[in-house]
Amino acid sequence: MTIEVYSKNNNAIKITSPSKKDGYEVSNLVARCPPLDLNSTYHYLIQSHYFNKTCSIAFDNKKVVAFASGFINPSKNNSLFIWQVAIDENYRSKGLGVELIQFILKQNKYVNSIETTVTKNNTASRRMFQKISEKYKTSVSELILFDKEKEFSNAHESEILIKIGPINQGEKVEDI
Repeated sequence: MTIEVYSKNNNAIKITSPSKKDGYEVSNLVARCPPLDLNSTYHYLIQSHYFNKTCSIAFDNKKVVAFASGFINPSKNNSLFIWQVAIDENYRSKGLGVELIQFILKQNKYVNSIETTVTKNNTASRRMFQKISEKYKTSVSELILFDKEKEFSNAHESEILIKIGPINQGEKVEDI
């Protein structure tokens, strides 16, 4: 499945599932997107190959301009955990992150909640997940999952778990 979301410079931005050939470019994209933590290129290859139904990628022509990675929580098989959303600087503030996550939801119709972690100061990610909550008319809850002192030995800010749900109550994702 591929969708077109909007046009920039007369080119349609296309969102689809990634493939292993995209992993290297995804790694380069994430490197350009602070404050995201850069994982190894191998990590992005694995995500693009084995988790491609819970990830999405956006192209402007053939250029990778955005990527969302996630997985189905093994202990809650109806919950989608969004790991990272990386958007090229020139494509931000246009709703592309929300579109990437909606694409994943369309691929996984049984998902009824979304989880993610963000730091307190990552206002762009917080705003994006608030928009998703508003779009699906559902609640948001937060709690510290990985504490700055306990789990990160003060080397990283606390990661706050954001839960959005329930979603898909009686409606198919594509109808929302």
